[in-house]
Amino acid sequence: MRTPLLVSNIGHETALEAGDPLHYTPPRLIRQMRSALWSLPLWAVPAWLDGDSWRVHPFSESLSPYLIDRELSHIAKGDVGDSELILWGHERSLAHSLAKQYGLSGGEACCELPQELKPCWTRAASVRFFEHYSSVPWRSRVAMITQVEELVELLIHGPCLVKLPYSSSGRGLWRINRLDSQLEETLRKLLQRHRALLVEPLLDKLQDYGAEYYIDEAGEVQFVGLCAFDTDDQGRYLESLCQAPEETLRQLTESLSDPDELTQALAQHLAYLSREVAPYYCGAVGIDLLTYRTDDVSNRTALHPWVEINLRYTMGHYALDLYHERVPQGSLDQYRFGILSAARAKALLTTAAPPRLDATGRLRSGLLPLTSPDLTAVTHLAYLRCEAVGDQ
Repeated sequence: MRTPLLVSNIGHETALEAGDPLHYTPPRLIRQMRSALWSLPLWAVPAWLDGDSWRVHPFSESLSPYLIDRELSHIAKGDVGDSELILWGHERSLAHSLAKQYGLSGGEACCELPQELKPCWTRAASVRFFEHYSSVPWRSRVAMITQVEELVELLIHGPCLVKLPYSSSGRGLWRINRLDSQLEETLRKLLQRHRALLVEPLLDKLQDYGAEYYIDEAGEVQFVGLCAFDTDDQGRYLESLCQAPEETLRQLTESLSDPDELTQALAQHLAYLSREVAPYYCGAVGIDLLTYRTDDVSNRTALHPWVEINLRYTMGHYALDLYHERVPQGSLDQYRFGILSAARAKALLTTAAPPRLDATGRLRSGLLPLTSPDLTAVTHLAYLRCEAVGDQ
């Protein structure tokens, strides 16, 4: 078996939006994020990797001071032998560049994305899921529109959430209760540029979740687990809860007025992935869900079974791997993994207690910077923090 060479190419979807060209330079913000966050796999690697032999491609020299020789030995330097490129998300130009840099055969990572998978990048997969797999009562209100007049029709049935194609993690969202002339002009310009927009009902969200999957080389879809996560008011990712996936499954099930909704949603995910994705793709997949309040009268909690699909190693995947490798098993404390911009991270580091690690490298208390805490040199900070039971 070839040694995995892990590449944390956060923001890979920008290359897909550009058409997945053979030669591509990511935007400055994406390059800065990769420079700050590339070392995350040194703390935890995907659970499906076999063996202890793996390497991590460095985008910079930025590192957490809490990494020890055991972890640092996995940084790729010079000759990496017959390694296999494993990117967090598909990015053909980067795969070609790294294959050339390390003298590797890029394999599938250097291939063009199969056309059959294009709906997963353009949000068209959402429409197909609700048309052919889901049974939620509002499924007919999920649509790809090409004209503003189509949105006007959908708004008759209630407020809408409009999403750009190729966007994710809370970017490219518009919450619309009614159209005015300024908003209508904005949407027309977006349609002119992107050709289509996804529209779905605007729901009263309670909690975000990620259902994480892995598709192996034989095309078998494996359910990795559920992970709860938090976003800001704009829907941008903040933190993931690092706990046993079985506990998250129990909590989500108990929060629903009809627990069968979750069972049905996971079965529908499996059906979709088996038929629409597995024949063309091997690797990590995440499907976001959320719970929402149906109305103010009944106080009923229901499940949105498909917010978006991500054909990549997601923050939810990473949070689950962190739980298994860096959280004391059986601990009653609450652990959270998060990523913040440098400006927001400064306040957190000012008030947080320093980390206390045990002999196995698991966090016992405090906040552990997973990346460099020198916020004058990097634009983002990733961390794992422990909230003692009495502090919650």
